[in-house]
Amino acid sequence: MNILELQKRFSTQHKCEVFLRRKRWPKGVICPKCGAEHPYWIKERKIWQCSTCRYQFSVTTGTIFHRSRTPLKKWFIAIWLMCNNKKGVSAKQLERTLGVTYKTAWRMSQQIRKAMRHTAFENKLGGIVEADDAYIGGKKSGGKRGRGAPGKEIVVGFKERGGNVVAQVVQNLKADTLTTLLDTFVDLDANMLVTDELRSYRKAAKGFKHKTVIHTQTFVNGNVHTMGVENFWSLFKRAIIGVYHRVSAKYLQAYLDEFVFRFNNRHNEAIFDLVLQNC
Repeated sequence: MNILELQKRFSTQHKCEVFLRRKRWPKGVICPKCGAEHPYWIKERKIWQCSTCRYQFSVTTGTIFHRSRTPLKKWFIAIWLMCNNKKGVSAKQLERTLGVTYKTAWRMSQQIRKAMRHTAFENKLGGIVEADDAYIGGKKSGGKRGRGAPGKEIVVGFKERGGNVVAQVVQNLKADTLTTLLDTFVDLDANMLVTDELRSYRKAAKGFKHKTVIHTQTFVNGNVHTMGVENFWSLFKRAIIGVYHRVSAKYLQAYLDEFVFRFNNRHNEAIFDLVLQNC
């Protein structure tokens, strides 16, 4: 669905509400508080009231759209833009595109990111898994670069070769920290875990079929490399420089979740519907 089809399909508030209702309650409207079926419609106020617990609600109650004065069609356009731009969309761009204030655009983008994060990680990464860390933020020029650079946030990523990626903000790269991440995201029976020469990875990878690529000597040694996860970091860093310009430590994980979600659903033609479902 392109942007013109989106605008035609959701040209009015009513069309958006009908779509949202069918997406939220495919088998009929139910009370979000007690789960009772067949609430009755209050036409004058355009809300439902539960006949069991008397709770009053609308189609947006309990969603990211609740109590928002921004029309749903603008929300849907914002979601479409964030789903279909692999480097993301800045709040300033949303402000110009949607004709809203910057404060509204910022809030919308942050709310949509909540619908693009992983609430659970059921299937651990398997096959050949690449692991790598990156440093985000800090001074643009001068000073130490790479590991140990001042003012930077540490992120660790794992990528299944030919599959999904997961990324997490961490406080340090100690072996205990990496061990916890490996236990959470990587299957112990993975065919191979590939990292660089950082000593903490070697300590944390005990029990895994671990291979190391020494970057001072080579970046690729047959199928032993971390190019996949490094490409993901490259995309993320280019987006920060070219689109967002700066990301604070407070919201860094939210931006990471957005990029992970979009990358893992890069072949999913129903990504727009999926985000709406998560809303």
